[in-house]
Amino acid sequence: MAHPSNIASKFGAAVGLTGAPVFTESDNIVDLVIADHNQAKALYAQYKACTNLDEKVKLRNSLVKALVQHDECEQLLMYPLLREKIGGKIGEEEYSRSLSEHQELRELMYRVRYANIKANPKQFDFKLEIAMDAVMKHVEQEEKEVLPLLTQHCTEEELQRVGASFKAHKPVTVTRPHPSAPTQGYPLALTSLLMKPIDMFRDYWDGVP
Repeated sequence: MAHPSNIASKFGAAVGLTGAPVFTESDNIVDLVIADHNQAKALYAQYKACTNLDEKVKLRNSLVKALVQHDECEQLLMYPLLREKIGGKIGEEEYSRSLSEHQELRELMYRVRYANIKANPKQFDFKLEIAMDAVMKHVEQEEKEVLPLLTQHCTEEELQRVGASFKAHKPVTVTRPHPSAPTQGYPLALTSLLMKPIDMFRDYWDGVP
């Protein structure tokens, strides 16, 4: 029976092929991941600088959406690639660690996304700070350890191909955290496709871009 990470990588290739327009500009997965990290940092900085509660709600929603979509693309594409290219104990450990960390972040983002900012702004700010501390720790580890491993063990062609699939898949990912959803392979991808329309409707209702 095929391992879930093998299935996930094959799914990523299929997503890329079906998203043909995205392939007109292929990107290195490392650059895309760092760009997502920088986007999250910028949104959080805007949130902290904002004093208008309505704007803070919008920024919170945009931040969570960006992190949720980034999380799913990493779990479907980047970490399965890392596991396969490194192999052995290190590859298994990195893959298992990623599943655990991303599940923790899902749960944190869920609590942040559905908390009422206006009921107690200071309490919410503290809750978001705790969540973002975990996110930033994860980001730092990825940029210092995981991405260099990818660069070391993958060819430029592989990094570009998975990067293209990363870009192609992001528009069809969920936009809200679903902590109970599967964490890898086709089950995750299928759940995302099923939940996406519901998330889109709720985002439209909430005015999330």
